[in-house]
Amino acid sequence: MRLILIAAGLIDMSGHHYMEARAFKETATQNGQECTILAHREIKDTIRDELGALPLFQLTPYQRLFHKWWLGQFLDFRVYGQMMCRELLNLNPGMVSASDVLVSTLTKARDMQGLALWLSRIPREKRPFVAINFMIDDISKPGSKTGEWRFRLKPALLYRVAFSRLRQELGNNRLLLSAGSTTFAQAMTRILGHPVLSFPIPVQHDLPTRRIDNTSAGKPPLIVFLGHMRKEKGADLIGSVIARVLEQSPDCRFLLQANPEGWEHRWRQEIGPIGAARVDIHRGEMTQDEYQDAMNRADLVLLPYNPAGYALQTSGIFSEAMAMERISVIPEGTWMADMSRKYGGGAVIFPRFEETAMAAAVCRALQGLPDLTRDMGTISSRWRESMGMKTFLQRILDAARPSDAASKAALQINS
Repeated sequence: MRLILIAAGLIDMSGHHYMEARAFKETATQNGQECTILAHREIKDTIRDELGALPLFQLTPYQRLFHKWWLGQFLDFRVYGQMMCRELLNLNPGMVSASDVLVSTLTKARDMQGLALWLSRIPREKRPFVAINFMIDDISKPGSKTGEWRFRLKPALLYRVAFSRLRQELGNNRLLLSAGSTTFAQAMTRILGHPVLSFPIPVQHDLPTRRIDNTSAGKPPLIVFLGHMRKEKGADLIGSVIARVLEQSPDCRFLLQANPEGWEHRWRQEIGPIGAARVDIHRGEMTQDEYQDAMNRADLVLLPYNPAGYALQTSGIFSEAMAMERISVIPEGTWMADMSRKYGGGAVIFPRFEETAMAAAVCRALQGLPDLTRDMGTISSRWRESMGMKTFLQRILDAARPSDAASKAALQINS
């Protein structure tokens, strides 16, 4: 059984695509399984060589081909699917077999369409087991209250069309669908009319941790705000939040990631000169070493996300913080809040998406840091056992092996 990972966003060492692909490769190797990673065609040579990745895809998961008119979403779905089909057909004909497991960890409707078109072009006896995982929520829109949402009709329709074609090409017993949160899985089940299971999210937890205890070392606590910045992640509020926190806790420190770099100017203006000495800003992408160093030095991980956009989605940064015994500040009405309650800690929750509530939650976390961190070793251990890439991949393999045995038996009977 060979594992094949679709990683169209894998270009360099920044972001979760590299971390995910590396974790996938390492876990497969530990299991004694051959693994092939299908990456973006502009992947850096060093990453290609390290992971043995194959440059293939022209577009990342986030690039749109058509934007401006109401038919743009349908045209993007159609053309992207055709492009992905052609790219997969460029693979060596002997590279994929029925005993292989193809994994798509970050799947949209257009990716399912591309896979379905490709599968329709190769012999049925060579079609692999396919494991689809949904990570990006493009099916919901906010409701009137926190945590409420409604379906977006066009994306839902496209998902249903693509899945119908994919199931036709594979059959139910050669197809596994999953999502990171129970709510997301239930929503996708409704859309597709097919069971979507709740799975651990595919992030790397087996990273060397060199935890730095700032308070024991006599240093002020460090609060980090990391990732690719968007308004939905609270990037336009963070400057005011920090200014409020520093008014009440002037000794704490902040490390912010300005990615894109344009956020730095706005944050500096909003924080003001009084906080200049307390706030460090990293411009642009972080390498894996820089990101891990920031998490190792952190006392608090600030995730001031808008719950309207995170009713269904998971968070890799929150998962990594839980695995690394870091306390997070997170919004109510999200998967993160549900997980914190389920595991008995790991976070302080703010009730509303506004500056005062966020700043108050940060201050509560700073004041209660000794108590909050007391049980984090146990919480983190439970999290690492039940979440992350190892468990994610094992769930896929458990589902694929019975299917593989059934396929072999059918081939023997037919022969």
